[in-house]
Amino acid sequence: MKQRVKKLVCLIILSAVIFTCLLACSKGIATFKNETAPDNDSIKESEDYITKIIGENALGRDLAEVSCLNGIVKIDSITSGLDVYSFDTILFDLQKNEKLCEVSFAEGAWVSGLTQNGFYVANTLTKELKIYDRAGNVTKEHVFSDVAEPVLFCALSENEKYFLYTNSVGMQATVIHLVDNKKTIVDLDSPPREALSFKDGILKFVSISGEVFELDVAKGSYTLVLADKRINRFSSYYSLGETESNFLLENEKGCFYVPISSADEIVVGMGEHGFATTCVSQDKNQLRFYDLNKKTVSYYYTTEPVEKICFVDEQRALAVTGSPMEKRHKILLCRPASPEELTVLSRDIPLNATPEHSASHEPTATPSKLIGNVTAIPQFPKFPTGCESVTAVMALNYFGKQISVEEFVDEFLPTSRHFYVENGRNIGPSPYEFFIGNPKSSSSYGCMAPVIEKALRACLGDSNAVKNISGTSLEEICDQYIDKDVPVILWATINMLETNPKNSWYLSDGTRFTWPGNEHCMLLVGYDETRYYFNDPYAGKLVAYDKTLTEDRFAELGMQALILLPS
Repeated sequence: MKQRVKKLVCLIILSAVIFTCLLACSKGIATFKNETAPDNDSIKESEDYITKIIGENALGRDLAEVSCLNGIVKIDSITSGLDVYSFDTILFDLQKNEKLCEVSFAEGAWVSGLTQNGFYVANTLTKELKIYDRAGNVTKEHVFSDVAEPVLFCALSENEKYFLYTNSVGMQATVIHLVDNKKTIVDLDSPPREALSFKDGILKFVSISGEVFELDVAKGSYTLVLADKRINRFSSYYSLGETESNFLLENEKGCFYVPISSADEIVVGMGEHGFATTCVSQDKNQLRFYDLNKKTVSYYYTTEPVEKICFVDEQRALAVTGSPMEKRHKILLCRPASPEELTVLSRDIPLNATPEHSASHEPTATPSKLIGNVTAIPQFPKFPTGCESVTAVMALNYFGKQISVEEFVDEFLPTSRHFYVENGRNIGPSPYEFFIGNPKSSSSYGCMAPVIEKALRACLGDSNAVKNISGTSLEEICDQYIDKDVPVILWATINMLETNPKNSWYLSDGTRFTWPGNEHCMLLVGYDETRYYFNDPYAGKLVAYDKTLTEDRFAELGMQALILLPS
């Protein structure tokens, strides 16, 4: 029974404290490659990189955490077991370009952190605290055996004066004044989950309920700093969340918004001056550094996935790259360069970019067959990536269903922006199940026929009112539907341009999906001997495209097509 309880406690501690960041360590800090713009295909090596070696004995371990304080980097590499784990801690001085120390620990449920003079480790099972200097020598030890229950949370202040811990319930915090061993008890409304900072006797922490508090250990009082359900990432400087179109940043000065560049951006690091995201662009792992002070964004590319970014200062950041599954990781020291201007918004509004031009392809002759009374609806400026929804609404309106594009999107279209990193892979939703992003945002992608099919069935409340005719040739479509005055929702490309591979991610089933650039959806309403006629949301009017070219693009998108069955 004792073993079962011990095992359960350990699992809780591991999941709450460290195992969310399980990585694998490599030889050291290597060169970082960057690009000045995301659309440039050539990868240029930065001239101001720094190469560091952290030691061969860091290989073959799982990397639990990389952190930095005043130019000193702490690297925790762990060896996991069934109930407990052991780990090594390495301190590295970036300015001196040398490893300061490496300390190995026996098995235990360890929590560690940096201080102004070195680092500390606390074993929440044996309830012992050890403080080390930068050379790896123990400077102070403390045993907090007075608490009978398991310890779930603990933290040491950067000045090494205060040590705080909570019991298994977490509703009461014990503060040890290490200078005179004085003890203070503070009652809490919500148990701490994560320490954001512990400076000058002020502990800033995230509670289990997702609220941010500041606790003054000297006064024994604490205050609520932030309670916003939209926020899901935290730092000591600000908190971060996401809306449909923007990153939401909130601090003591209020809320402000930064436009999301693409729907598959994953936040991998937050620092005092900004934050970093990653996505996979054209088979290269793209990093974006958002500098909130200078209001700029810089783009970089690596050949390996980026698991985490640890900011060193305003000029430098550490990037942990590689694959935990294959045990190949690097820690890269990079410097943002060639920044572009960043838009910062005071309120949550989408930036809907209207195209500078679109190929008109105006009909020059009378088509052999043209379905009349089909009103064309433009997708710009309200729905810059919403061609599928706009086309669906054109078909609905034609058959007498009076509904706006906004109503269709808000009430019936399944959307998702759930992207995350797991085992060195960017995981995301399937465009055959969801619209990727939101049609109201220019940073979004789109969706395939099954998503619109599902939305149309929900809108009409009749599963038999929609038919998926994907795989049918355009010649058959014209013969079976256009000739019978049934317009067809059809997938091709913008202006019938070639598709080109854009960002990619892995789906939940393990397959890799690459977004086909220029993907587009239109309503087929007519044809003649050489051309097909569409109500094109991109142009906002009737357009005509060459038959052979249209058939090629239709095939590139998998010959996807839907129809509504007239009642």
